Amino acid sequence: MATPAIEVDGLLETLRAFQGLERDMRRVANGELRDAARTCANGLAVDLRSAAGGGPPVAPRVAGSIAVRSDRLPTVAIGGSRRVGRRGAPAAKLLWGSEHGPAGAINHFAVAANSAGYWIAPTTKAFKSSRAIDIFKRAVFDTMKRWRLV
Repeated sequence: MATPAIEVDGLLETLRAFQGLERDMRRVANGELRDAARTCANGLAVDLRSAAGGGPPVAPRVAGSIAVRSDRLPTVAIGGSRRVGRRGAPAAKLLWGSEHGPAGAINHFAVAANSAGYWIAPTTKAFKSSRAIDIFKRAVFDTMKRWRLV
């Protein structure tokens, strides 16, 4: 499954600017970026868990596998080996069907196929247009200003 992503122009170049800091300062500055990213990703995780209730019946179980990753960019992981299915299926095996419905003739997901996605893609798209991204970008700018990178 393709990973839904939120693109922010110039963000990777901005993060590269932190490599110019001394090692000790870089560690602290990256910690500040991780805190800002975690706050943003937590907002997305909350939205995804909420949206799962409106998707296929298995979506709330798959949403139980949502984890916020520690990174300088807001990162949310869904799936993995955690067993969430009624019969103990790993979240990774149910992820595609919870987002897009059945892939073949047999429908185990109780919904019609939906190539646009039921809960992950629409929520990610809505989150991109929310204020959360602006708050994250502001936190990155404030950190850069504090470390005199701008």
